[in-house]
Amino acid sequence: MEDEIDSIVNSVFEQDPLVASVIVVDDSGLCLAKKGPISEEAAGLVTSIAARSDVVMPLSANAVVPKPAVVQIEAENMLIVIRKTASVVVGIFKTKPE
Repeated sequence: MEDEIDSIVNSVFEQDPLVASVIVVDDSGLCLAKKGPISEEAAGLVTSIAARSDVVMPLSANAVVPKPAVVQIEAENMLIVIRKTASVVVGIFKTKPE
């Protein structure tokens, strides 16, 4: 599984030159993989943000299984995208284009 996660992380970097860091964490906040200048301490925060987004998002009347929200945080020079998938949470940290 580790090789699969590493391959996905590497593909994110290959697809977008603005990606600065990627972190993959499990539901309990344990860092499974990271690449780029990001601290493992961010793992718990990324998990928490993803979990809270599920609480904030209203359920659709016809949704059998709700799709997880994609959280986007925008700062002056950085964009952070966080999304929960089946069993992991992925945080992608991108530099904003000038």
